[in-house]
Order: sequence, then C-alpha cells, then structure tokens
Amino acid sequence: FVSQAIIRTETEHSPEITTQLMAMAEPRKLRGHKATATCCISSRDRPGLVVTSGEDGCVCWFDLRCKDVQFTIDVGTEPVSSLCFKTGKEDILYASHGNEIKSFDVPMLSAGSWKPLESYSYNKDEVNQVVCNGRSSFLASADDSGDVKIIDVGQKCLYKTLRAGHTSICSSVQFIPWRPWEVITGGLDAKLVLWDFSKGRSQKIIDFSSDNSGQCLNPAFVHSIAVPEMDMVGKLDKICAVARGDGIVDLINIESELSRKGASKGGGSSSSSRNNVAKRVCLDYSVGGHKAAVSCVAFSQFQEKGRFLISGGNDKTVKIWDCVRCLDSDNNDNRDLLHLNIDLSKKVNWLCTNQSDSENLVVCDTSRVVKPQSQPLFHLFFLLLIATVSSSSPLDPKQLKALKILTATKDPCNNHTNHSSTTITCDDASPFRRVTSLSFASCSSSLSLPSKTLKPLSTSLLSLSFLNCPSLSPPKHLPISLRSFSAVSSFHSHHGLSGVYLARLVNLTHLSIFSVPVSASGLYVVLGNMRNITSLTISSANLPGKIPKAFHSNLTYIDLSNNILTGPLRPSITLLTDLKSLNLSRNSLSGEIPNKIGDLTLLKNLSLASNRFSGPVPSSVSSLSQLTHLDLSGNRLNGVVPSFFSGMKSLRHLNLADNSFHGVLPFNESFIKNLEFFQVRGNSGLCYNNTVLSWKLNLGIAPCDKYGLPLSSPPQKQKEEEEEEEDDYDDDDDGDGDGDGDKKEEKHGSTNKVVLGVAIALSSLVFFIVFLILLAKWSLLLK
Repeated sequence: FVSQAIIRTETEHSPEITTQLMAMAEPRKLRGHKATATCCISSRDRPGLVVTSGEDGCVCWFDLRCKDVQFTIDVGTEPVSSLCFKTGKEDILYASHGNEIKSFDVPMLSAGSWKPLESYSYNKDEVNQVVCNGRSSFLASADDSGDVKIIDVGQKCLYKTLRAGHTSICSSVQFIPWRPWEVITGGLDAKLVLWDFSKGRSQKIIDFSSDNSGQCLNPAFVHSIAVPEMDMVGKLDKICAVARGDGIVDLINIESELSRKGASKGGGSSSSSRNNVAKRVCLDYSVGGHKAAVSCVAFSQFQEKGRFLISGGNDKTVKIWDCVRCLDSDNNDNRDLLHLNIDLSKKVNWLCTNQSDSENLVVCDTSRVVKPQSQPLFHLFFLLLIATVSSSSPLDPKQLKALKILTATKDPCNNHTNHSSTTITCDDASPFRRVTSLSFASCSSSLSLPSKTLKPLSTSLLSLSFLNCPSLSPPKHLPISLRSFSAVSSFHSHHGLSGVYLARLVNLTHLSIFSVPVSASGLYVVLGNMRNITSLTISSANLPGKIPKAFHSNLTYIDLSNNILTGPLRPSITLLTDLKSLNLSRNSLSGEIPNKIGDLTLLKNLSLASNRFSGPVPSSVSSLSQLTHLDLSGNRLNGVVPSFFSGMKSLRHLNLADNSFHGVLPFNESFIKNLEFFQVRGNSGLCYNNTVLSWKLNLGIAPCDKYGLPLSSPPQKQKEEEEEEEDDYDDDDDGDGDGDGDKKEEKHGSTNKVVLGVAIALSSLVFFIVFLILLAKWSLLLK
C-alpha cells in the first residue's frame, strides 16, 4: 500500500518555495492492523508512544523510535472504536468494542495472552467514544442510542445515565477539566450538549442544524470534540473545538455559552465571531477550511502545547490552525489562521499528536496503515523531508542470500505482508541497499537465527527487535553495530538473556527488555561498556543486585520497574542531569530518598512506588520544576506531607498512598482539583482539615480533630449529609436519581408514620394502666 502526502503552507511564501513544498512525500507507515485503523492516542508521559485500534478487533502499541509494533492486544471480534489511557497511570488502557468497555494492564503481558482487568457493559448500543476524567475516577462513554454512561471506576458501577439530550447517535464526549462534574457531548442530531453529570441534567444545548454557513451539503453533525488540558487553558481560554459534518470547525467559549440562558443556535460567520473572542470562531472554507465533513479535531501536544488545532476530514486533508491567532480579537487577517495544509490520499478517521520533536502528528485514515507525520517547526524544514526520495537500488547480494532463510520474497526490503513474522528495513544506499533493521514478532517454533544469517548484516544492521518469540533461541553472535535492541516476552524456553550477552552491545543507544528474564549479578554487568546509552528499559526481568555506583551520563530515560533490586538509591543516579524519566517501582529498594534528587532538574516522571523507602520526602524535590508525575506510594515514608507540593506548578499526578505520613494534609481544595490524579489513602496518621477540604473529595483519610489528629469516624453532620446525597449516586441503568430518591423519601415517610402510630398506642396503653390504678385506689378509699 502506498500513501503520499502533499504538504502546503498557507503563509506568505514565494511561488518557488510553495512549489517545492507541494512536492510529493511519503510518510512512514506503522503496520500492525489487518483491517482499517479506527483510532489512535498518544502518551503524555512517554513521548513517541502511540496506541492504535482497528476494525480487526486489535489494539497495537507503537514506539515511534522503532519501526515495528511493540504489542498487539486482541480485544475481541468486533471493531475497537475508541481508546483512552487511565489519567496519571498510562499502563492502564481502556478500549471500547461493541457495547463493551475493557481495561487492560499493559505490564501484565505474558507470552501474548491478554486478559482484561475489568469489563463494563452498561451501554445498550455500540460505543463511539470512551474517555477518562482528570482524576481517573470516572469514565464517560457515548453510544449509538444517544445516551452517555458515566461509570464510577473506583466503585466499579454505573454512576449516571445522561439521556434526553440527543435524539440521534451520540458520537463524541469529553470531560471538562476545569469543571470536574461536567461533560460535553456531540451527536448526529447536530447538537452540542453541556451536562452536569452529578445531577444527570443538561445545562446548555447548542443546535447547529439551522446553520447554513458550511460549504458542503452534509448536515452539521457533530463528529468530534476536543477540549484543552488544564495547562493549555491559560493560552486558549476555556474553549472547546467542534468538528462538524458540513466542513466547519468551531471554537466555542464554554463559559460564555453557559452564561447565556436558553438553547443556542450554531450559526455565525468566520469574521463576525472573531470580533468577540468570548463567543465563537467559525473556521470554514472561506479561511481555507475543509470542503467535506470534518471527522476529528485535536489540540497540539508538541512544542508550545495548545498553540495549534489540528483537524482532519473526508476531503482527504489535515489542517493545522493557529489557535492563538484564531482567538485574537484584534486579528483581522483571515490568511493567518490556517498555518499548514496536508493533502492525503485517503479520508481521515482519527488523528492525535504527541510530544516528540519529530513525527508528532499521527493519522489513521481508511486504510489499515497508521501514518506518523513529521511537523517539526511547520516551515521550511519540510524541504528536508520532501527532498528524501526512495532509492530503487537492489539489495546487497550477500545480504539477500543471507535473508533467504527468513523470507522467500525477491525484495526483502518491501516484505510487509501480514503473513510474515519478520519485518526488514533497508537504507537507500547506492549501488546496493543494505539492511538496517530486523524485527521478529509472534515467531513460529521452527524459526532459528544461525550465525550465517546475521554475519553478513553486521556492517549495516542498526536495530534488532523480538516480540512474543518465547521459543526462539537468542542469536549466538549479535552485531556490535547495533544501536537499538529490544526483546519483549521472548527467549523464555532458553532462560532469557544473560548480562554478559547484553554487555557485548557496546554501541547501543536504546536497550529495551520487557518480560524477558535477565541473568546477571547486577545492572552494572549489563551497562559496563554502554557509553552511548540514552534510553534504558529492563522491566519485569527478575534482575537482582543493587543500583550501580555510577551511570553513563547520556541517560535520559530509565525504567527498571518490577525487578528484585535491593539496597539504597545511591546518589550516583542524581548525577544524570539529562534524566527526564526514572521508574524504579516494584522493587525492594530501601533507605532514604537521597536529598540530591533535586539535582535532576529536567525530571518529568519519577516513580519509586512499591519499595521499602523510609524517612521523609526530601525538601529538594521542590526543585523539580518540570515534574509532572510523582508516585511514592507503597513505601514506608513518614513525617508530614510537605507543603511545597502545592507550589510545583507542573505537577499533575501525585500518589502518596500506603505510607506512614501523619499530621494535617497541607493542601487546599483548588490544588487537589487541579491535579489529574491524587491519592493519599493508607496513611493512618494522616487527616484533613474539614474547614479547608470537603469530605466530597473522597480522600480516603479521616478528618482532623481540634488537636490535629485523625477522628475515628466522620462527624454526625457529615454522615447526615452523606445520607442526604445518596440519592445522587445510584447504579440504576436509568441514570435518573429522582426515581430512587422518591422511593427513599416514600420509604422514610412510611417508616415515620409507623413509628408515630406505635408511640401513640404505647402512650395510650400507659395512660389506661395509670387510670386503672388510680381508679382502684379511689374505690378503696370510699370503702
């Protein structure tokens, strides 16, 4: 399958440059699905990680640093329509297929066998989109019946059903980050609905059906909605982007709409709406917009997050819009709104962006191939991409002969059929092409790699990967030219890999070992001579030993999770000043967290969960200004919870659960609500000030008494309030709390009547007995 892209800019370039930019370029293709790709999402914590779904019922896990699929999950026989990560814990993935939503724990991969953690079947019709809220407490799923189900993930039950908002298919749903109890939905009834899901009621309905501003004849169906993340709101304001079936992309100020009473009409022009940024911006064909239905929209994750809005449509184009200029009420130049146009060969189903410096736009079209696009700076750097022309030179004869054992095709460099477990990538050298990458997936038990196969490749092979090859023997001799080596769920029947074996790969920059036993006395045996290593993953490998006394300074990514490492976290790791991600969770590390951890000023992700660390949280953690994810759960940390966390502006995920913290939680409600994930359960000495924090936050700790100590049980007033609120929280499929509430009120009313009747009867009986006694005494006196 060949797909070509024409890349154009709509900014002021000379005719010569524009002609060059319209040259043909072939985007890289990610192969893994056997049918049309339906959805794609990208990781916020791990740049370059992309997960896709398809009509083949599978989910594919890609690392853009590698060519081939990393994992494949068989979700079911029906098409997978939507995907989302669990916010703050991206090892948990939610996938919808049919009317069911399944959750998967990715690290639990075992030899190609996937079992869902949970399965939710509350939707009556096919689910079109599933999303997770910022605190990972709720899922929202929109289906073909027009209903939206709100699922309580913690309680594993249905929380509410939002109905009567849409009269046709509900195609899209999003949580509103700055309004934690509200969602926004769109449907094929051309309506946009804002909901308060705690009450199960709609707050605002915007109807686009009467808008005639679109160029195409299709109705103004709402196909997709995008809402900016909290760290984008300062730049974009509290808006949402709407992809419409008539070719229009709308930017709508949510707060402005909520302040206007009654239902709204969706009309408006691109010029008039921009004169008032508080209302709407309409991006239509007059400003270079789509000429057919817009299928999806997304805000950019790369560089200046949220600066660009990306839309894809049935006109086989992807549009890059400059949001800042679109929302600038002083901007009257329509030509500046569309920053870039990309012409594709097929209609766009879905797209997503990621934080990579290149290949930061991923597109799912109507083929089974997913195409990452490189959008480095959106200007003349595209010339470098477009100037790349595929070579038609033949493969080196010696390498061709060596590869006959792996493939019978005449051109192994184009061996991309779904029936092959081997993927081969070649360079464009002349006069002969050479193999640069080999990837094996789901290997047959008969496959072997003799030395005579790899030896002719040793001068050019840069990347070698194995996925789900448990019966395969590791190659006896690996080319030392390798820059990347990956093994996932492989070599099990041959006891995995030895540390000495891996140590020979002295030129590696990327090493990734997952669910493969590594026999070594310690990590230092593996890393000893890898002076160029930048990314290190050895996870679920039963790796013993201690943290090395020294690391090579180029490391930017370390994942040593789920091993049997022991001893302290040595200060040597704090010398890695370029480190951006450190995951040492699920080991047996002990001692105190080194105070110099604050020297890792570029660190964005730090996970030390499920170890035996003790002592207080070092004060130097406050110096980690770029830290977004911090997980210290499941340790023996003590002391008070530091108040400096509330001053860490980038922090989005904070997990302090299951430790020995004590005292009063020093955070206010606004800080906790701004976090996407927050957990402090399992700290018996920790409590919260109920004059500062509401019990509704469900923190999992007790309120404090007047001495700053945890109360053994919540106050009576709080219990009464909880009982009063119970009717807002039901798992009835109707999602309507009113019915149950009326029943409860009737039940309480009937109970009160019974009690009153019993009390009156008892009082009457007592009075009658007293009367008889007095009467008897009076009779005696008369005698």
